Amino acid sequence: MENLKKGDIVIIRNTIYARHGYSFKNQPLRVFFDAQDWYIPVHTDVKSELTDIEKDNIKLLLRYERNAKEYYDYFGRG
Repeated sequence: MENLKKGDIVIIRNTIYARHGYSFKNQPLRVFFDAQDWYIPVHTDVKSELTDIEKDNIKLLLRYERNAKEYYDYFGRG
């Protein structure tokens, strides 16, 4: 995770919500997930559908996201 760009971590984290059919208000996320053939936006609140493992993963990803650097060289170094 530490070698991923912040934008990649954002996508990974939001994929959890997208898999539950979350309808994104954030335009870039909506455009990204609309391009996925499996994505069907149907809910504006999916928190009650998240498993404990998904909730823990979201918390972990948010920690990485807050500390991620936006740009890395080809070898994953900042």
